[in-house]
Amino acid sequence: MSNGREPRVAIVGATGIVGGQIADLIGERGFPHAELKLFATESGAFDSVEATGESHPVARLDEPSDLANFDIVFLAVPDAAARSLGERLDAPIVIDLSAALRAPDGARLAAPGLTPRERIKTLVKGGRVAPPHPAAQVIATILRALEIDSGFVGASVITGASAAGREKVSELFNQTADLLNARLDLGEDAQQLAFNLFMPAGAAESAQALGAQISALAGDAISPAVQIVRAPVFHGGGVALAVPAHGRDSADWVKKMRSAPGILFIEGEDSAGFVDAIGQEAVIVRMARNASGAIFWCVFDAARVAAMTALWIAESAWFALS
Repeated sequence: MSNGREPRVAIVGATGIVGGQIADLIGERGFPHAELKLFATESGAFDSVEATGESHPVARLDEPSDLANFDIVFLAVPDAAARSLGERLDAPIVIDLSAALRAPDGARLAAPGLTPRERIKTLVKGGRVAPPHPAAQVIATILRALEIDSGFVGASVITGASAAGREKVSELFNQTADLLNARLDLGEDAQQLAFNLFMPAGAAESAQALGAQISALAGDAISPAVQIVRAPVFHGGGVALAVPAHGRDSADWVKKMRSAPGILFIEGEDSAGFVDAIGQEAVIVRMARNASGAIFWCVFDAARVAAMTALWIAESAWFALS
């Protein structure tokens, strides 16, 4: 399909947190491209983004036809914006990051270490391919590494403000400053973000979607119970994952975690927080184990994990279709 040429690449939502990470990674990893065009669907259009060692202007996306000549399109936009493009977007490779909080669409979910590269060609021909939510990807990676493909697991997923976009990051900053200066005055229906832990709007539905993604990636016999909590941090993600032994011998779980791909396993008394994970490609994991099972504490740069998975899909799909 490519006839040896380099792909024309478009990023929709390039001024967002994940879209900006994709642009950065294209430059950092030297992803080959004949053209890189950046788009925004709403606010942020006509700005510029630094990527591939230079400044790229950001154009406003008015119609799906604006993307007609591109080989790879990254949709790093909210769900409503992605759905508005509908079936009118027919680029050969469409990577839909807006699906992170939706249940899997058939077999179109894909992630490194969880989806064989040889399946990517089939998935792309079936329509849009969706990276999973970073937390679902982390949980499925751990379960796969432990060779657990059935039974109950429980997870608390902790997200930072950036999970809801740049506006929530700014809102958290402003609320924090106001609280520290004793001048915070929230409206009647406003949610306090600063110095607060809470379940964000739509958390129950999102948790169900993540559970479905985990089952799709790690095994249909997995029965996950997921809870989502918003923390007063700007960036990053965390997961507290409970895995019962269920009669399994968990003595070799340490060895399996040491060799798990994409995992930086912490032993001893050392621990890690969100700040330690920012900018890291690996997921930092610490395990506390007893005869009943184990609790895994995982921290990761959620935006970077999502962007890396999207770029992996693009690389795999382009070479598969070549």
